[in-house]
Amino acid sequence: MTSVKQEPGFSTEGDLSRGEGKQALATHIEGILTLLGYNLQDPHFLRTAKRASDVLWAYHSNGDEAAAEKLLDVQFDADYDSLVMVGPINVTSMCAHHMLPVTGQAWVGYLPDGRVTGLSKLSRIVGHYAHQFTVQETVTQQVANALDAYLKPKGAMVVIRAEHGCMSLRGVREPEALTTTSAVRGVFKNEDSARAEFLSLIGR
Repeated sequence: MTSVKQEPGFSTEGDLSRGEGKQALATHIEGILTLLGYNLQDPHFLRTAKRASDVLWAYHSNGDEAAAEKLLDVQFDADYDSLVMVGPINVTSMCAHHMLPVTGQAWVGYLPDGRVTGLSKLSRIVGHYAHQFTVQETVTQQVANALDAYLKPKGAMVVIRAEHGCMSLRGVREPEALTTTSAVRGVFKNEDSARAEFLSLIGR
């Protein structure tokens, strides 16, 4: 079987290639649409299953820890002991509970201890954990844990604010409600001034 070149953190379970996986998804989606009473011969639905499978395949199970470590392995010695922060970072995820979209923004920061990483890596590590079926609380903790484990900074902090389809499209139907989660490690947990600096930058 032809191997599939994948981005760090992207894994294919079982023996399905990317093409086979998408086709299998499309077949299942056709069944779901049929069960819901839609005519797949309607011109608007002729390619719906394929389009939907392309979207869902992008949310393949992700979050491999080895891949996360690889994302942060480009590090540089630096005589810099102040906050490094990137945000807002666009977050796109899917709710593991209802399979509905979660969209929002993240702010990621750390206090170096002699080592820094590329700024783009902070954005990539958010995408690594978020772009799958998961929950916001887990993503927030995973990003903070990865920074703490692989950069070994004096401290790390992550804040994510997002709108959940399961809140806006169903249930209470609150389209403007935002969910905010945070995770703190090291000095950000122990020093009020460090947390205050991070939060003030978000406010700006």
